[in-house]
Amino acid sequence: MGLKFPLGLEKKEVLIERNGIKIEAPWPVQIQILKGRNKKVKYDSIRNQKNTYIAEAEVEINKKNRFHITDIWEENLNSIKLSRKVTCILAEEETAIRVSTEFHCGAKQAKNFEDYQFVIPGAFYNKNDTDQDGQDDYLGTFEQDYKDDRNPNLSVTGFSKKDKQFISLIRADIPKLDTTITRKQIEERHFIHNTDIGSLGIAPSANRMEEFLLRCDYPFYERNSFCLNVDGSEWAAYRKIKQGEELEVSYILLFGEAENLTEASWKTSTFQMERILDDNIKHPFSLEETIPYRRELLHNSFRDFPEKKNHPCGYVCHFSPRENYGDQNVLEYGFSGNQTMICYEMLRGTEETENEEYRERALKTIQFFVEHCIAESGLPNAMYSVEKEDFVYWWTGVLMPFQYSENREELEKFLGNQVVGAMIGIAEKLKGTKGNYCRTMTEAMYYLMLCFLEEKENGTLHKDWVDVVVAFCDKMIEIQNADGSWYRAYTMEGVPMTYPEEWFGSNVIEQGSGTIFPGEVLALVHEYTGNEKYRSALCKAADFIMKYYVEDVLYLGGLNDTTHKKSVKIDAVGVMYNMRTLLLAYETTKKERYLYGAKSAAQILASWTYLWNIPFDENTLLGKNGFGTTGWAGCDVIPGCSYVDDEFVEFVPDLMRIAEYSRNKQLAILGKIVTLGMQHGLSMPQRMYGYTMPGIQCEGFLTSLWLSDTEDLEFSGAVAKNKGDDNDTCNGLINGQALYNLDSLKRRYYTLDFDKIIEQIFAE
Repeated sequence: MGLKFPLGLEKKEVLIERNGIKIEAPWPVQIQILKGRNKKVKYDSIRNQKNTYIAEAEVEINKKNRFHITDIWEENLNSIKLSRKVTCILAEEETAIRVSTEFHCGAKQAKNFEDYQFVIPGAFYNKNDTDQDGQDDYLGTFEQDYKDDRNPNLSVTGFSKKDKQFISLIRADIPKLDTTITRKQIEERHFIHNTDIGSLGIAPSANRMEEFLLRCDYPFYERNSFCLNVDGSEWAAYRKIKQGEELEVSYILLFGEAENLTEASWKTSTFQMERILDDNIKHPFSLEETIPYRRELLHNSFRDFPEKKNHPCGYVCHFSPRENYGDQNVLEYGFSGNQTMICYEMLRGTEETENEEYRERALKTIQFFVEHCIAESGLPNAMYSVEKEDFVYWWTGVLMPFQYSENREELEKFLGNQVVGAMIGIAEKLKGTKGNYCRTMTEAMYYLMLCFLEEKENGTLHKDWVDVVVAFCDKMIEIQNADGSWYRAYTMEGVPMTYPEEWFGSNVIEQGSGTIFPGEVLALVHEYTGNEKYRSALCKAADFIMKYYVEDVLYLGGLNDTTHKKSVKIDAVGVMYNMRTLLLAYETTKKERYLYGAKSAAQILASWTYLWNIPFDENTLLGKNGFGTTGWAGCDVIPGCSYVDDEFVEFVPDLMRIAEYSRNKQLAILGKIVTLGMQHGLSMPQRMYGYTMPGIQCEGFLTSLWLSDTEDLEFSGAVAKNKGDDNDTCNGLINGQALYNLDSLKRRYYTLDFDKIIEQIFAE
């Protein structure tokens, strides 16, 4: 059954039906005056021109302001486009407005809100309820609206599980203008703003249990939001308009069938890929040119401490891009430091450049880790403080300052009261237990195994390295739960960490989030040893993932830190590791269900990835340097793509193999834009970003407002930052991941030309 449109126009309303899905807009136009009335109106007239309906209305507010609305509704095969023009025909006083529409959506078989699932890209998946208490885990409400610059593909999607139908509301035109929001505007909450950024959102219906709302606002209105000094409360922008001036904006309602929420999300993403994506991303340098600069930055970050106990050494890469390398002396294994990943890329660099110093430093780093950082249980420690000559625990990311101070006032100076208020209690509870995250342990061992295999291929056998990796895998099999899961973190003896539950999870879905990591190293050890027990453990983990994460689109737990007291959260890295584990399970078993799961995760990753370049104020760092967001992915649902980071680039080789196996060209194009797009922000002689040397790339960038204000504007991190800033933080993970991607692509496809790669993959 096709679209039925228009219905209800005799009542000057909008009513659309398709395959049991009904959409009503009883008040098609709403205009809100800043500090004034909100006026809802029906159309005054509607006329038909073939498949196009021109609806008009005149709106008078306070007898001093009058506006003419022209809405053009254009019917297509599975979509309807709304092009809106607002003309100010009378303005006795300076006026600023916001224009909105609410669509009441209902499915034939849906009885209540629980029968629906949703995707707001990078922000809201299913219902953001991994603890299963019936509420959103972060904002505490299902009423969610997100600015366009926080929305990677400019859409929101509602899916009826019973009807197997979805509706997506899409911003049709691409926002082109934005200016910096001031602290004063934030304080005002509702303010005049020169911007083209609108918002899209969802909400339960206040009147009918069986329906939900899709809505659009121009400019933006976030009714509940995490933003600068905003603790879940609303804020909104208004456009100034004078007599004779016009505002224009357009939207699309997309309809379709889908077996599940993943397919609904993917169909929306591919619709937008075909409509707005420009994959021809240009830089003043080639991918090949970036490699030596990234390597040299890592090479020169090596530090040797012969005067310290056990002679620690490694790559110390936590520094501001504007202050050279600094005096950091913490060696981190896995996560943001990822020493063994850097070592692997230095070993690979030795082979390519014949620079033996690369290899010498990598070997020293690995030996210290292997000889001094492994607990009796076989589990590795995560962080070694050279200053303390001992290990430190849990203090990654935003938690780092809590390692150095317990004074709330001092902490708030650097992190702001919001972050400290959320985290101080957690930090206190974490102090008592020595342990490590499943992610951190696995990453250190995975890249150690790759280092072993690289050296073996070149004629040197490091038996002590492989023994450490195998012992780790044996320990992980020993502590694997009967359902195939692993906990998020363990003590150094291998006891599961479950307290505090806000940090480690409150149910099987959250506590079992460690399941997504060990598969990568188990697959390598299975391939090396041929022992079936490693493949069996991998498959048990993959089965758990399929059951708890893939089916309900609840991908979580990829990050070790957070700005919210709830650390086990839905995030992009969670999707990436689920994807990798399922891919490896498929490659070791050839079972199609695992490929289906890997492809499903990859399709959800598309919703996390910007398909367009958001506008920046030309006076910001990103605006001055032409930073493009296409290909960058959001971090987690709390900032809701206000912040993008580097993680996705490591997983492009996995994505490309999934594209190969499933013969899905659009996934390969996704890999292309991630690889090319994420060269933005990299300092090169052709484009330095004001950084102190070439080869620097910050961990993340502020693509909208997020987090809290602070007194100290010099602090490295995402706090006290505005849209268009970097997070002023560099670490080893960034260049390691970028090099791993490029190196893996060259090994498999013998080129970094993506057009040639895609041609190879899909050659008949």
